[in-house]
Amino acid sequence: MGIQGLARRLEPYATRFSPGQLDGYSAVIDGPALAYYAHKLALASAASAARIPSYADIVAEAINWLAELEKSNIMVSAIYFDGALPLSKRAERVSRTEANNRRVQQFRNNHAAVSCPVPTYLGSISYAFLAPALQEALLDSPFSSKTKTVPGEADDWCALHAKENARSLIFTSDTDLVLYDYTPDTLIVFLHDADVPAGIKAYSPDDIGKQLQLKSLVPFAYALLENQQDSTKLLTQTARLVKQTSKPYIDFATRYVTKIVLPSFMTDSPNSPLDLGMPTVDVRVSEFLYQALDGAESLFVYMPLLVEDPNQASAWNVGHDIRTLAYSIPLSRKGHTVVHEYRRKAQGITVQQISPYTHTDVQTPLAALERQTRSLTEWAVAKSVTPDLLWSLFGLSFVLAEVNTPPAIPLVQRVLNGEFDNTWAFVHLTARLHAALYSLRMLSQIISVYLTDNPTTPTYSTEKARLHTTISSLVAHMKDFPSIPGVLGVPGQAKSVVVEHEVLKGLVEEIYRSNGMEVVREEVSSKKKKKQTREQERKKKKAEMREQAKPNVANAYSLLSHS
Repeated sequence: MGIQGLARRLEPYATRFSPGQLDGYSAVIDGPALAYYAHKLALASAASAARIPSYADIVAEAINWLAELEKSNIMVSAIYFDGALPLSKRAERVSRTEANNRRVQQFRNNHAAVSCPVPTYLGSISYAFLAPALQEALLDSPFSSKTKTVPGEADDWCALHAKENARSLIFTSDTDLVLYDYTPDTLIVFLHDADVPAGIKAYSPDDIGKQLQLKSLVPFAYALLENQQDSTKLLTQTARLVKQTSKPYIDFATRYVTKIVLPSFMTDSPNSPLDLGMPTVDVRVSEFLYQALDGAESLFVYMPLLVEDPNQASAWNVGHDIRTLAYSIPLSRKGHTVVHEYRRKAQGITVQQISPYTHTDVQTPLAALERQTRSLTEWAVAKSVTPDLLWSLFGLSFVLAEVNTPPAIPLVQRVLNGEFDNTWAFVHLTARLHAALYSLRMLSQIISVYLTDNPTTPTYSTEKARLHTTISSLVAHMKDFPSIPGVLGVPGQAKSVVVEHEVLKGLVEEIYRSNGMEVVREEVSSKKKKKQTREQERKKKKAEMREQAKPNVANAYSLLSHS
């Protein structure tokens, strides 16, 4: 992202540095940008063009890249992840989601028949949870202490870090990072130029400003926005004449010259929410919690775009009740609040209003979920089911509760084992399963933050004590909730068999029966039935011809007897 054309205009002023020339520099990394860069690395190193990388492949590339960076003596100082995007970015966020949704629709239209190819056309759109997948992997890596979720945009915090720490090397994909006010030795590296062994191409905002005879590059960027076709020389001249007291310029430049403003509830006290587990949650959860803690009456949650069949009902319908329960935990005592959840509906991205449970109502559905989760975990122990499979099967139960016609069990088996069969039914069932699992993940993270913030059972209220006990039990049941790579497969990735075929079939059938569902055989289209019939007839005729070609056994023995 960033300002279109800015990198191209500044590229002649970049300098290539060897690792030795960067001795003493420390790396400050835009976490989401690294996630998308790692996706490109994983694509480049894929064993087969017929498959796309898994989440596990991508996070492995990112962690390997960080390790290689440190081997070159450029130590990682901080990796920042978005914790909440500013209000000014809401329209841009929805617009971007709508654009990606149109690409999914186009992909579906291009393959209107039953067959669905490996979705290479969609690129990173196939990975709805890419940044959270990397974030959680880093928190379980040698870079854990460097990984931070911030109450704002990652790039703002990268800039602040560099401003406060000399000899900082910022790795990003956002050209905006060259516009901030830094110490003179700060360098900006766009990740596509970050080939460490070959040398790192970096931009020095201070040096570029001196060469262009500008005190800041902000007027240059502002001039570029207004005059996309102008040359660098002409843009520089325009930048010198920009009226920096005008409102349009001030509105544009404010982001790059002002300090970060923290939410009003945040302090430096030990009880700051940043010390209460917030750094370990996904951006959508942290953004929701920041709004809740800030006392907002209308809260906004932007669900990621899932790759699904746009001709079917939104996959995010699955898990709606779980998300409502999750939203209710921090909001149940705040009076009238509404959560505005943005997600696909029909062919567009629309907002769905969700009214959280009140503090008197939330206990009942929460206790029901706790009982359901407890029963499932006990069943898993008895059946020796691994956590990854356990939660996938639990997610399946929410899918079954939502659909009118349950999917055929062989299709479910293929989805759970990542055996992409090139059907849109596979794609859509995968999306529904992802919606269920991510809704459970959101709940798990929110109740964990609640419990960290409320470590002891209240004694002044029976109602609160019951709620605390139920949440504590649910947190215990969900302690082994798997990572994103563990349960969220991508259609088209390499097969990842979770359990032997017949064993999985039996487990899935049990989930069906426990949800009151009939065990359904796989539906076969009339076209496929005709093809199967023709194939059977062909095999029958071939067998008959072979029989006719064989010598008559009785006659053969008869001949032998007369010899």
